[in-house]
Amino acid sequence: MKKGQFLVFVFITLSQLLTAQKLEKIKLFSKFINDSIPVKIWLPEDYNQTEKYPVIYEFIYDHSNYIAATLQNMWSIPKTIVVYAQIEGGNEHYSNPQLSDAGLKYYSFVKNELIGYITQHYNTTYRTVAGLSQGADYITYILRNDPQLFNSYLIFSIERPIYYKANFKSYTTKIKDTTSCFIAVPNDDIDERKMFANQLYDSLKTCQYIKIKKEFYQNADHSYSILFAFPDALNFIYDDYQVYRKPLDGETISVYFQNVLNEKINKYGMLNYNDFVGHIGSMLDKTIPPLEITTLMNVINDNPNTFDVDLFNLGYFFVQAGFYDNAEKTFRLALAKQKVKKVKMDILSIYSWLSRNYEKQAQNSKALEVLEEGNAATKNMCDGFLLYRIGTYKIEKHINIKEGINDLKTLLSELKQNQVTLVESNDAVYLEIAKGYWMLKDKKDARENLTKALEISPTNNDAKALQTLIK
Repeated sequence: MKKGQFLVFVFITLSQLLTAQKLEKIKLFSKFINDSIPVKIWLPEDYNQTEKYPVIYEFIYDHSNYIAATLQNMWSIPKTIVVYAQIEGGNEHYSNPQLSDAGLKYYSFVKNELIGYITQHYNTTYRTVAGLSQGADYITYILRNDPQLFNSYLIFSIERPIYYKANFKSYTTKIKDTTSCFIAVPNDDIDERKMFANQLYDSLKTCQYIKIKKEFYQNADHSYSILFAFPDALNFIYDDYQVYRKPLDGETISVYFQNVLNEKINKYGMLNYNDFVGHIGSMLDKTIPPLEITTLMNVINDNPNTFDVDLFNLGYFFVQAGFYDNAEKTFRLALAKQKVKKVKMDILSIYSWLSRNYEKQAQNSKALEVLEEGNAATKNMCDGFLLYRIGTYKIEKHINIKEGINDLKTLLSELKQNQVTLVESNDAVYLEIAKGYWMLKDKKDARENLTKALEISPTNNDAKALQTLIK
């Protein structure tokens, strides 16, 4: 078995294991061919008919399973539909740049029937076409004749012309809109193929409307370049999916949020919403008027794509930027969102950061109230995280050291009864109790609890440091 053949087996096996996309098989009747054409349609996980999706079409050779699996397991690109239509090649002898009569019939099917059907039934947006070898030649025919048919062209292992000289100017004369083109060049046995790919690249890169990239794959031979190059091709055509433009002059942050959101949805049908909210949060600073911050908070909260995790992240950035009132409201909105939408964010983290928001303002009693509120609200979660925070907070802030010690003892008691699962390790609890007793000048109980902490974790440096003080 050749090296390339082994890699194909590995890739295809992995794709069958990893893909979570749903496969629909249909037969689409074509009046041009006067026959039904088998079509595979791979839908993304959690496909929703009300949303728009980019789509990748592949022709001639079928790698749709691998393409769908790769798409499903790359997180920096939009969820994408994959379509494979079983069509005949246009001119398998490469004796001229035109399609054969049979090829033209199939081309009419693609242009006038297949794309329309997919667009209507699956609500698609940004269109990409991919092809290997003879499929790549089919794609370059489209690029020469109807470049507006697709937004991106993925060319893998293009064949070279035989018996005619390519007119490279014809590849660019009809391109009037921004078009992406990725050319994968394998380590081919036929040098003329590599030479033709290089000439094609040199021609296309002169067009002002083409965004183009060419990559050489040393370990890929002619038949398998798509398996090596497809992830790179995806990153290239979707390179701006998670890249956000700068605000325009006079564009407020709330308007910027809406405009960029609409721009991405119009192009790709979606965007990584959580990442985008994080991007908005990173833009916050004190130069933004408070009223505009409140508007932004309301706009994001009202967006149907917003979950509690998005509001939590926004609240976090509000804290970092010093918009404390907005942070409190946003964390409260996140808690409210948990009651009406699927829980995605850890409620303990929301209460914890709501408490820190007050702590940042030196409102320690308010911070403690929030921790106690959260502890009461999460009792059924069997998690001692907030009770641990309450006890340590009372001790370290000198609010009520004795109460803090008793809270931590209660936590240890519940641990022994297996009523809670503690986020912190037990030695941390004993160490905090020891600190509390040390603050109360009770060396005996401080030593006793410190000994228990060191028995659990002899390498606990904080415990060792306290041990030196007590001695």
